[in-house]
Amino acid sequence: MLREKGFNTFVIVGGLTAWRKAGEPLESVPQNDLVKLPTFN
Repeated sequence: MLREKGFNTFVIVGGLTAWRKAGEPLESVPQNDLVKLPTFN
């Protein structure tokens, strides 16, 4: 969907952990924008 709207998107093997390890930039998220997702055991 994002690509269809003209955004460049990529699948990152290892996810956010790999992104951080590679030293890539991150943006902070305002506290009011955070959403807690349910966890499943």
